[in-house]
Amino acid sequence: MASGGLARDHPRDHARRPGADPAPDEHRAARPRPRAEDHDALMPERPAAAPPLRFLFFGAGAVGSLLGARLAQAGSEVTLVGRPSHVEAVARDGVRMVVAGKVSSQSVRAARPTLADAGGPFDYVFLTVKGYDTLDAIEQLQLVLRPGTILGSFQNGIGNEEAITAALPDQALLAGSLTVPVSLDEPGTIQLHSRRGGLALAPVSPEVNVAPLVRKLRDAGFKARRYTDFRAMKWSKLLFNILGNAQSAILDLPPSHIFADSELFRYERAAFREATVVMERMRLAIVSLPGLPAPSLRRAMSLPPLLAQMLLEPRLGGARGNKMPSLWWDLSRGKGRTEASFLNGAVVDAGRRYDVPTPVNSVLWAILEKSTKLPSEWERYRRQPDRLKALLRTALTL
Repeated sequence: MASGGLARDHPRDHARRPGADPAPDEHRAARPRPRAEDHDALMPERPAAAPPLRFLFFGAGAVGSLLGARLAQAGSEVTLVGRPSHVEAVARDGVRMVVAGKVSSQSVRAARPTLADAGGPFDYVFLTVKGYDTLDAIEQLQLVLRPGTILGSFQNGIGNEEAITAALPDQALLAGSLTVPVSLDEPGTIQLHSRRGGLALAPVSPEVNVAPLVRKLRDAGFKARRYTDFRAMKWSKLLFNILGNAQSAILDLPPSHIFADSELFRYERAAFREATVVMERMRLAIVSLPGLPAPSLRRAMSLPPLLAQMLLEPRLGGARGNKMPSLWWDLSRGKGRTEASFLNGAVVDAGRRYDVPTPVNSVLWAILEKSTKLPSEWERYRRQPDRLKALLRTALTL
């Protein structure tokens, strides 16, 4: 015993920290160190990443290539089917996009000249052909449409969705409108003429939910918006599609010339207002689309003609400028058909059904239809604004 009667400290007591667990050999056996594999077994399994969505664009020109390239950038698997010269360039170099003079390139999963080579299956099949090719396209689409595939009509004009529904009554269908000005400058190369605009989407089939696609398109950099009534959406887009289109094509003059001429602008205004009256009779709302404020345009077009021209000519002329419209391209390529039946012709047809006079649209549609079949008819009006003015003047006074 040590002096003072105190027991000698055990050496282990000095090594133990205050509050520490007792040494393993004093009170319990040592705990085995957990193995890495045991730790992994206790962890909950991580859900597998969802596979990328698969998109097919049929008739991929400017519209399909822009949508496809952006979706591919956002991680989707994209297949483009279009003209051989275009898809060959895309397969080699990707989709070349020109924005404000800057060029970028985006590869896609596949670019093919025919649907037979497209593969599949696809989550979404988007139709981007001209309206006059819709019926032929429907027959070919049977190769790639499967249960669960959603078909989208990304086409200008009126009547495409109705034609698809009539031919494929059980097909899940949505409608889309691109409001970004884009052109196909050469095979493999598209040009965006403005950063404005975006995408409008609406279900045609009641079971289609467009919300997931809207989110996906926003992830791809688009200003995407959903609508409940596809007809209101498509007709509101038509109000812009017919501006500076038919007269420019017939006269072989740029839209800026049409908007700057007071009498020609008056006929543009008249054709526009005929379409809005038809929409009212059909009980369709005029809705704003991304970058296209249709209600504001309607209010401006309701002003007296000269005041409306003063307000709108700088905007409309500046937006279209010397870029020739879609109907001019149809005529100049000598295809023997134009999309006029889906634009001005759609206004005339609906006007007949709802008892709305449409004299200006009727004259423009008739000239365009005749010009596609008889090149000499187009020659009568090319660079001859006075001849067209006289005809439209007479039509408005009848």
